[in-house]
Amino acid sequence: MNCARCQTPNPEGARSCSNCGTVFVPIDEGATLEVWDSVSLAVGADFGPRYHVLSLLGTGGMGKVYKAQDKELDRTVALKVLRPDLVTDQQALQRFKQELLLASKISHANILRIHDLGEHRGIKFISMAFVEGGDLAQLLKKNGHLSIERATHLMEQLCEALQAAHSANVVHRDLKPQNILVDADDHIYVADFGLARTLEPNVTGMTRSGAVMGTPLYMSPEQVEGNPVDHRSDIYALGLIFYEMLTGALPFSGDSTYQLMYQRVNQLPKRPELVNPELPPDLSRICLRCLEKDPAMRYQSAGDILIDLRSAAASSIPLTRRVMLRKAKPVLWTAIGGAALITALAFTFPAIQKRFAAWNASATAPAGNAIPAAKKSLLLFPLQTPGEQSPLNYQAQGIMDALSTKLSQMKSLHIESAARTNPSLKQRSPQDLARGSGANWMLLGNLEENGGKLRVRFNLQEVKTGRITWSDEFSALPQDLFTMEDEICSKLLQALEVKPTTDELALVASRPTENIDSYDLYLRGRAATRSQRNAQNLQSAISYYEQALKKDPSFSLAYCGLSDAYLDMYAVTKDPALPNRALGAALQAEQLAENRPEVHFSLGSVYRATGKTAEAVVEFKRALELAPDSDEGYRRLGSAYLATGKKQEAVQSYQRAIEINPYYSLNYLQLGAAYLQFGDNAKALAAFQRSTELNPGSSVGYSNIGIVYYRQGKWNQCIPAFQKALEIQPSSEAYSNLGTAYFFLKRYDDSIKMYEKAVELNPGSEVYVGNLADAYRASGKIQKASLSYEKAIQLAFKEYRVNPRNADTLASIALYYAKKGAASNALEFIRRARAIKPDDVNLIDNQAEVFALAGRREDAIKSIREALKRNYPIEEIKNDPELKSLQSLPEFQKLLTEASSKKN
Repeated sequence: MNCARCQTPNPEGARSCSNCGTVFVPIDEGATLEVWDSVSLAVGADFGPRYHVLSLLGTGGMGKVYKAQDKELDRTVALKVLRPDLVTDQQALQRFKQELLLASKISHANILRIHDLGEHRGIKFISMAFVEGGDLAQLLKKNGHLSIERATHLMEQLCEALQAAHSANVVHRDLKPQNILVDADDHIYVADFGLARTLEPNVTGMTRSGAVMGTPLYMSPEQVEGNPVDHRSDIYALGLIFYEMLTGALPFSGDSTYQLMYQRVNQLPKRPELVNPELPPDLSRICLRCLEKDPAMRYQSAGDILIDLRSAAASSIPLTRRVMLRKAKPVLWTAIGGAALITALAFTFPAIQKRFAAWNASATAPAGNAIPAAKKSLLLFPLQTPGEQSPLNYQAQGIMDALSTKLSQMKSLHIESAARTNPSLKQRSPQDLARGSGANWMLLGNLEENGGKLRVRFNLQEVKTGRITWSDEFSALPQDLFTMEDEICSKLLQALEVKPTTDELALVASRPTENIDSYDLYLRGRAATRSQRNAQNLQSAISYYEQALKKDPSFSLAYCGLSDAYLDMYAVTKDPALPNRALGAALQAEQLAENRPEVHFSLGSVYRATGKTAEAVVEFKRALELAPDSDEGYRRLGSAYLATGKKQEAVQSYQRAIEINPYYSLNYLQLGAAYLQFGDNAKALAAFQRSTELNPGSSVGYSNIGIVYYRQGKWNQCIPAFQKALEIQPSSEAYSNLGTAYFFLKRYDDSIKMYEKAVELNPGSEVYVGNLADAYRASGKIQKASLSYEKAIQLAFKEYRVNPRNADTLASIALYYAKKGAASNALEFIRRARAIKPDDVNLIDNQAEVFALAGRREDAIKSIREALKRNYPIEEIKNDPELKSLQSLPEFQKLLTEASSKKN
């Protein structure tokens, strides 16, 4: 006789196992039971006259489950043998029978059928349908997270099962992966309906009377708190299971049952996109709605979930991959401000690939800001530290950022920050800068460390007279930084004679986090994003933000920083998973703190980057409602308008940013980009020149000046500007720009060298690869051109799938199709690009090239006429190899002659 527990052979008639000590109790002749944590049946023996026990399937809190043969009906069944203590509890047994009757009324293909409740020799058992396979817990343990398609398929079946049960007024109360069986065809069966409330063990350590029933990992908040439970508790558990199927993890984890229960009631779940970046946002939203703490905020029925699941599935049908070719033109770059950083993005400069834009700027700097007369205006200067490489620099930035945020809550104060002006402005006196800004006061200070303490000294100076009206010194240990910031703000408001309202005091007292270690990591992340934009620095920033969030999962600003860093990293690596990660982080931030402007800055930036410009505009406007004096907000709003070709709105947004902060070069660079996109070269040039005056150490301004010279046909001035940019900062953008200039001068060998350098530095950019392909093609290196085009096609698809509303990418696709000879596809994609940005002069020129390559000469001439009217460079039209088929036409020569005469 083998022990049913450890399978050790024992002599017949033995009272206990010689190995594990299990006590045997005789039941039938030739069969024994073991008295253990629950009753066990002997495998291979009959259990009563009807069942033959085949194998042990598993052990749970209610007892053990066996595979058995029902000899009467000749079918395989599952037998659940109940714990002895449950059998002796008559009240529990009566409730158990009643709930079994309820469960037996549910007839559904996804609910495990209960056949009978029986008893043999004092042993209570349940017979039920047998499922060949395992449970969902085993499946998740083996595979981690499931594919999106498989998880959705299983989730739909679970919803159908719950809808059927809830319609019959049966609530599961302990839904978990162990209670969900999955057969070989991925058909699921929900088991143990009606059992959990009475029969599950007291996993929380509470007494049975008034006990909280359920498994801590899958409890709803109301179960944790002992509140009334209804079908919406099943909805919550369903959300946890869906989350686990999609990510391979649960949103809450802890070292103890009590930690799990506390988190369930007091913390928000981590957004599933942060765990699985491939997860579509629609599925994430379904998960999180199931996991609302308040039952009234959850889905109110499983049927409602099913509707949203099927809608999400219908809207996410994979795009068919098609081979696409496009015409490329050299690239120039610009920058868009992040929530706490500057994000550089590549744009194409006219020629091989005509995707082109530059930084934003205004022709002239306004004399001062439009500050309401009733407001006092204060200009904040960065805290001085012992040196540019000082380890205190990130803390100095954090102190001034915190002070700016607090002071900006005062309606009677207008706050400007010189911290974002530029290092080159150090040669100008603070008084000059303050007068130009229109400020009444300026705040200057320095930070040093002494004996482990941070020491800050401030001077408040009246701009008009130069008189110091207040000075003070503050010191604190790093862990008391928040207290020191509050003290500085309070004394500064007194010095400015500003009396905050109670609402303003509440806003000033708020802190982004109470965890000083998390805040320190957040500041380090910001510092990393403010340094040179490359993959290494951005990865450091991401790491800092992630560490900050481990210490404080409710730190909304760290999620904002993480979102912006992901977008920056996407600009560098083109990893298509990053925009979705950015969206997940931004949505998590919104869930935590929807009234912080930084949240809407980040969310709007993700929408803009993924082509959802209408949503982006809404988010940026919401941010500006919360922070009306934010030049960053207007820059971001302008970028959303620019992406859809709305000239007036974009220009006005950038001009407003300049009014708010006239000494920040980025504001001018972005306005210049808008002017350039709409063909206003003179204003674009003035804007870029102003940006280089403010920041002569930046290569971007010189690159953009080179673009304007190029547009104006000033080749001799174009190349030195690009060379200057390359001298200041070697980059893929700078090499590509110079390569483009050489390309249009027909210096193909020089052009190829520059493009190869650009691709070497940034092999993930389809722009640079496409430019190189065109240069190879123009120089007769056909095989190399073909290989480069194929690579560019693959890279273009990555961008297209991230943002199918990106007009520049659509135009690139059109040009590749045109070169391949697929005219109908080329014409369709250039039509879509023009519909998005009808006034973009680069796209008009792209359209002319597509028409020319497609043999539609008359349409090509019309497009060229339109481009020339918008100041597109004549020299480029003359030298464009894609327009070669038009150059002998009298209409073409007439257009060039007319344009030249107007220019002269």
